[in-house]
Amino acid sequence: MQVLIVDDEPYMVDYLRKLVDWEQYGFEHVYTAGGGSMARDMLDKYQPELLITDIRMPKISGLDLCRHIFEKKYPTKVMILSGYGEFEYAKQAIQYGVSEYLLKPILKDEFEEILEKMLERHFATQKERQEKEKTGDVIFEVENYIKENIESDLSLELLASVVHLNPSYLSRYFKESTGENLSNYVTRCKMEKAAWLLDNTEQKINEIMLQLGYQKSQHFAKIFREQYGVSPKEYKKGIRG
Repeated sequence: MQVLIVDDEPYMVDYLRKLVDWEQYGFEHVYTAGGGSMARDMLDKYQPELLITDIRMPKISGLDLCRHIFEKKYPTKVMILSGYGEFEYAKQAIQYGVSEYLLKPILKDEFEEILEKMLERHFATQKERQEKEKTGDVIFEVENYIKENIESDLSLELLASVVHLNPSYLSRYFKESTGENLSNYVTRCKMEKAAWLLDNTEQKINEIMLQLGYQKSQHFAKIFREQYGVSPKEYKKGIRG
């Protein structure tokens, strides 16, 4: 991880750089800037995980840096440093997603407490993002398996075994991720395949029905009509709902 420390007072930059063991907190790189202009360039170049900035600086303030991060959608978290009389001004940064403020003079214990809290949130968000990415992979694998094996018996238990998940867990996860029930998705894919076969082959309706795992023509026709607004026979004749 990377941290950028910004203050127009050189002694404050040096103080913060030496205040804690940054490596112990997982920061491999500690960058410093003596003003907002340099800090903005470094934000664009490095997009550090953490920015610690004074709120009032000439030309480009800490508030300006917060706005820059917000507009660029950088993942950088911000800790704002302010004097007692500047606190109300500093709170304007709330509109840019900033929630951590520290009043000068900076005390080591207080600084470490806020830093640890920010890191906890960072790793929790990172874990949540990884879980979402993992979920996306699972959904892709399930959908891909269904499309490649559309003529098979695609039971919930079978699909769950493909991605090594509990059936009820997969069912719930699929609905939460896609907004559609897994069983409805399977049915929709089967009807799409049926429609394609009716359009592009000379197969009889009964043959298509059996090929896709349906045993009763009345049931097959009912499901097809629900999706396309016409019966399979009408669809084959070119009638569309």
